[in-house]
Amino acid sequence: MESCDCEVLTPQEIGNWTAEILADAQSSPISPEELLQLSHKLKEFSCRWEQAFSRFGEYSSGELTYRDLILDFKEQIASKANKWLPQSGKGKKAIEVISSMLSTSNPPVTKRITKGSLALARKKLKAQSKLHGEARYQVVDNLELQKGFQQLVSMPKHAQILEFFRSSSTLAEVGHSLPPELEITEGELVTITQQLLELKVLEENFPSPEFEKPLFIVCAPRAGSTLLFETLSQFPELWTIASESHETIEGIPELHPSTRNFSSNRLIEADALPDICSTLRERFARQLLDRDRRAYLELPVNQRPRMVRFLEKTPKNALRIPFLKAVFPGALFIYLYRDPQDNISSIMEGWRSRRFVAYKNLPGWPFREWSFLLTPGWLSLKNCSLAEIAAYQWNIANTYIWEDLQALPASSWCLVRYWDLVREPAKTIKAISEFAGLTWDSKIEQVVSQSLPISRLTLSAPSPDKWRKNEREIAKVLPVSFDLGYEDKDKLSREQ
Repeated sequence: MESCDCEVLTPQEIGNWTAEILADAQSSPISPEELLQLSHKLKEFSCRWEQAFSRFGEYSSGELTYRDLILDFKEQIASKANKWLPQSGKGKKAIEVISSMLSTSNPPVTKRITKGSLALARKKLKAQSKLHGEARYQVVDNLELQKGFQQLVSMPKHAQILEFFRSSSTLAEVGHSLPPELEITEGELVTITQQLLELKVLEENFPSPEFEKPLFIVCAPRAGSTLLFETLSQFPELWTIASESHETIEGIPELHPSTRNFSSNRLIEADALPDICSTLRERFARQLLDRDRRAYLELPVNQRPRMVRFLEKTPKNALRIPFLKAVFPGALFIYLYRDPQDNISSIMEGWRSRRFVAYKNLPGWPFREWSFLLTPGWLSLKNCSLAEIAAYQWNIANTYIWEDLQALPASSWCLVRYWDLVREPAKTIKAISEFAGLTWDSKIEQVVSQSLPISRLTLSAPSPDKWRKNEREIAKVLPVSFDLGYEDKDKLSREQ
């Protein structure tokens, strides 16, 4: 077993620090009932820490257990005790020491709020959905389940107008159908319809565009897909949904892993039933944005392209290639490969940041959170170290990608190495554009003519040796890592 890179306090040290918290609380304006409850919580935490330490000591196999204990401490003790303790007391210091003990205790990173971002947020809040005279609108399916449905009780005119959209209708058709006694002007009809759209109880009923040779970036988590995605999205013909597709895909009940007892995120051709295919294509179409961030649905109906080139990246799709090929028969796949030591270290960093939590309280999983894709066989990892979990995710993702791509024509996928993308962006992106048949213009030329910007999801600056901070842990899992087994070793044997 390997020791943790960061210090784990001993039970005695935990006992000393929790005693400082209790001592400061006793001299603060806290009620006897609250003091008794705090004392009980501190004792319980100390006992659980002692049990964990007797099992794991300072070894990395206990990292997820220690992380959960620290999360419980912050939520059940620190959040309440902080309001009673003096700012300069030892109790506050104790809370800080325990809360920051492990990197796993760091909260998810949030964006810094600036005057500019506030102004943009206000602008978005005031923005109204664009309506088009030739477009048709209809009440959403499962109306009663929409959050905005409850607000209609206090909005009688809105509820009345909504009834006229039970069947697909244009604004003009609804306007002609309104009885005079409603006394709703044309301007009011437009405003109310906009508000119904914003409440998500009404949606535009439109013919989905044809997805022509959509591009899917498939890779293990933390392989650099955001960097590649953000770069490729600058091609003039590509449309995206600007983010990953977790909710878009798993929001369809049949595609959520809970319907398979959380066995994994694996989806195959048999899962691509006709209704699911059409629903998924429509869900993507409703979110489409071009490279200038113009929404597909905000374009006048007669200006919307009937065929779109779609770009998507979600690491869980490493397990969904057969499904995606069935939904989009013309799909092309870009296999982004990152060397194991770099990728595994980055997955570990992602788990520790808590920014990539995919599921909480999974049945059978002894910890509070699961990050990244849910791999087949994940339950076998309950006694593994974080390095072993990360290596398993990397291994399974790449194994499924490689095996699934072998079943497709060679012309439908290409391989890209992460470090080629970073070191030679122009050459790498040019090769992708030729593979996918994308239009090279001055904007993409400008993007790749210099070093690519750091991805918005990057946790720390890229470096070929960054993985070495986890070297001791990774060294133990590398021998069992995935081997592509190429006959043509040149594809991956590039000099580092």
